[in-house]
Amino acid sequence: MTEILVIRPQSNQLGDTICTLPMYKALKTKYPDAKITLVGCPTNYKINFKKLNPWLDELIIFRKDKLSSLLAFLIALRKKKYDIVMVPSSIRISYTSYLIALLARGKIKAGVGRMDSQKNKMSFFLDVKPEYDWNRNRIHQVNRFLDTAKALGCALPDEEVTAMRIKLSPAEIEYGNDYIAGNFPDRKRKIVVFHPGAGQKRNTWDVNKYFELIKLISEKYNPYIVVSSGFIDRQITDKLESMLGAAGIEYSVMVDVPAFQLAAILKHVTLFVCNNTGVMHLASFNGTNTLAFFFKDDSFEWSPYFMKGEILESPSSDINLITAEQAFEKAKRFFEEGA
Repeated sequence: MTEILVIRPQSNQLGDTICTLPMYKALKTKYPDAKITLVGCPTNYKINFKKLNPWLDELIIFRKDKLSSLLAFLIALRKKKYDIVMVPSSIRISYTSYLIALLARGKIKAGVGRMDSQKNKMSFFLDVKPEYDWNRNRIHQVNRFLDTAKALGCALPDEEVTAMRIKLSPAEIEYGNDYIAGNFPDRKRKIVVFHPGAGQKRNTWDVNKYFELIKLISEKYNPYIVVSSGFIDRQITDKLESMLGAAGIEYSVMVDVPAFQLAAILKHVTLFVCNNTGVMHLASFNGTNTLAFFFKDDSFEWSPYFMKGEILESPSSDINLITAEQAFEKAKRFFEEGA
């Protein structure tokens, strides 16, 4: 058995995690007997990471809030010797990650020697440490993670990557079928889900523009309109609901739907409209048609990868320079192709 330790204590948010999945599959393809352990961080929401990542065998949570938590983590980290210890840096070089890699017991240790202009000052102990110009070459996050696996001889063809899909249980599939049948009885009407929230303000297209886009789509195509909201999005979605109600636009709401049940619903919709957020990656990995909004020079790194949808990128760092009319022009093809 090949023991592999992947160290990512700085982020295991939904979108980041989905972007790492091809890397895990590449590792398992090269080492089918591998047992893969991830060092990750706590999250402020519940998601079954082992279900989302079927190539992951064990999860060790890095906690440093108390001395006892840190000691428990170090004991778990040092419990076994790994054949491969890897730090798949993709956004920045985290010295916490490399310190953990230094402390871990491993035969081969791999990471990044240089990321664009940032040198890794802790690469001295690495056995494999390629240098990358990811930003200059405009490399997507999915391929950044895959590059780390490639340095260890673990490759995966792009057509195999883009064909990857989330694995749903029969119960989850049934939930999605029942939800669609119970809420959208007219099978001839298309369904459009709008997810106006985002984890970061600069990623958030203005709620007024979402309203204008919904008006344009409703007047032209009369689809079912659904507003999707996560637990951090209520202020935005409450405002959008108020505007839709005042305008007399019929809509329904999905609030805090668990990730896998949401994926089961999204399998049935015509279009998912969103900002650059974790749910965008979930929709893409689900094979759902997606229209996503980005500020300048962000889409090459974070655009929907698994399902080639439509994107709109602002000409500047202000995402709100994207107009509702531009978004409507992009959305049209999902209603008119194969109609």
